[in-house]
Amino acid sequence: MTWTSFLDEGIPLLFLIALGLTVYRGFKMNQGLLSEREELLKRYLLFRGERQVRLKLHREDERVYHELLKNLSASWKNFKKTYDQYLVSFAQNTAKIRLSLQIITLGLVVNSVRLFVEDYAFSGLRPHLVYTLLKELPSYVLVILSFSLLRMQSHRFLSLKGEAAKMDRELLVYPNNSRDGEEKDTLYNEFDPLGLAGAENDKENQDPHW
Repeated sequence: MTWTSFLDEGIPLLFLIALGLTVYRGFKMNQGLLSEREELLKRYLLFRGERQVRLKLHREDERVYHELLKNLSASWKNFKKTYDQYLVSFAQNTAKIRLSLQIITLGLVVNSVRLFVEDYAFSGLRPHLVYTLLKELPSYVLVILSFSLLRMQSHRFLSLKGEAAKMDRELLVYPNNSRDGEEKDTLYNEFDPLGLAGAENDKENQDPHW
């Protein structure tokens, strides 16, 4: 009886420890991949901005200008490859977490069935079966919560596939491409007159004798 009680209490505890480690390590790795992906995007935007400034400075030098264009094209390909690889690693790690959670859930179900069979075979008392059910229920609540958290973390990044994912990536790098012509004209009309008016006011306020 002592050995049986130890198994009844110890097996669910081991499964819950495995559940906690799976969730903690898996979610931490996923978050690390997302952070590295975001840092890569920031670094690339800084790099591309610096190259675009150099393009404007060397517009008259045809050789340097074309070299800079080649450099931008190569850097864009390298960025896409690395940026997409982070998403592939994220999807693979998410699949491993989901598989581990499914195995843990299957183990809990098998153990619960064993407990119900033992209770029915040895006691057959309905109140005791209800007690076993209530004792096993919190473990499944934790399992459902783990699956829900995994979906919340991964749905935004794994829901876009194919061309939709490519479009989402390019909109991050080229946000101006998402604006239509009318919106661009509105922005130009909003800010350009202010700049011109400011320049005229500066000329009027200048002291010719300074």
